[in-house]
Amino acid sequence: MTHVKHINKHLSYGMGTTAAFQIDSKKDHTYIKPEEKTINASGKIAKWGDDNRYPQNFLATVRKNGAAGASYRFLKATHYGQGFKLHRLDSTDDGKEQKQIVPVSSIPDINQFFKRSKMQRFWIEIIHDLETFNIAFPEFVLTNDFSKIHSVRRQQTAKMRFELINEKSGLIENAYFCHNWKTSTDPDDKNYVRKIPVMDSYFSAEEIKEYCKSKKIHKFVMPIFYPLMDEVYYPEPDHHSPYRNGWMEVVNNIPEYKKAFSKNQLNIKYMVYISEEYFLRTYGSDWDKFKLDKKKEIRQNLTDSIDDHLAGNKNAGKSIQTTVFKDREGKWVKGIEVVPLETKNDGDGKGLLDAGTGNQEIMGAIGTDPNLMGTGIPGSKLGGEGGSNKREAFSILNSLYKPKREITLDSWRFLRDYNGWEESLEGAFAVENLTTLDKNPTGTQTEM
Repeated sequence: MTHVKHINKHLSYGMGTTAAFQIDSKKDHTYIKPEEKTINASGKIAKWGDDNRYPQNFLATVRKNGAAGASYRFLKATHYGQGFKLHRLDSTDDGKEQKQIVPVSSIPDINQFFKRSKMQRFWIEIIHDLETFNIAFPEFVLTNDFSKIHSVRRQQTAKMRFELINEKSGLIENAYFCHNWKTSTDPDDKNYVRKIPVMDSYFSAEEIKEYCKSKKIHKFVMPIFYPLMDEVYYPEPDHHSPYRNGWMEVVNNIPEYKKAFSKNQLNIKYMVYISEEYFLRTYGSDWDKFKLDKKKEIRQNLTDSIDDHLAGNKNAGKSIQTTVFKDREGKWVKGIEVVPLETKNDGDGKGLLDAGTGNQEIMGAIGTDPNLMGTGIPGSKLGGEGGSNKREAFSILNSLYKPKREITLDSWRFLRDYNGWEESLEGAFAVENLTTLDKNPTGTQTEM
């Protein structure tokens, strides 16, 4: 009892949660209506952005930006690597650390849990949230007697909001899930919003187990996040800087600008001069006898023939033959003269340079090497590097992922400790390093 009091003092989460719970219950967030009622909010929610829709606004901008989308996709795949693997740490005779792979299927309890929770999908989803927002919300579902974690699932970060800090405890005690957050969303509207207790990842599995038992909590989220600097509720990732400073908007606006420019500009390559003397010499005395409509038709047919002759790739390099004669004043006159026009697309070229610079800013902030993405500023040498540079860049990127993967593995360590699985079992995301064919015929080498 003393221990529970100690926990209540420091871990006052989940007040007012319901005691009744069944594992096969259908009362889950997937059955909550995605619509939202526009009524006055109670003020319990810590807004994410001025309109409480920062994640939605950010994702809408990223979805229009090829450089950002590709960069995030690349980093998510790098983070996951070859997937989650279990291993035991051992040492060789000479004292070096050695990892012994343990197949999940060899441990029935863990194997059943992984199947039940679809853990391969869970890890990928959690990684997607961490890489995009620097925070993820795994939700843990306990058995009826609180002794085990029955399953775990990912709640989408973009749909989660924290409750305001409890001034008495100094803790965030609850979070709220809603499909469509707005400024006016009422967190107490149970038809559209689900309240979920929050657990602090700094507490041990045993402390959380005793607390959940005392408060009859069967579901809770335990947010995992990359280290915060001075934020209180939500991370402000440095890789969001191109979104906040406007670079993404600049790059996103360029296609629309180029489309309008292409649609509205005069795309004329040649000026064709046709002398009136040409028709007089071609048709002789009949020309003066033709009616106006007939002359107009002859002129139009000639113009169309010249256009057809000059237009298209298949006509590139062709010439036009015409007569040269003296007019009544004795001056030489060209019957037909084709003069190329100079076209200046000042805005067009500038837009490409802006896009290249913007994409470099975006990829640099997100942390993707142009060597790996195969991109660069138009006209520069970036993106044309050889395989050795790509291998080195990928190797460096993988080595920098150790801290990020440690955060992701917090969920595994908590699962292991809460369910009483073997303490020596460690989790890791296998890494496939690129190598040369002389070292490995497949060109890759998998490491833990």
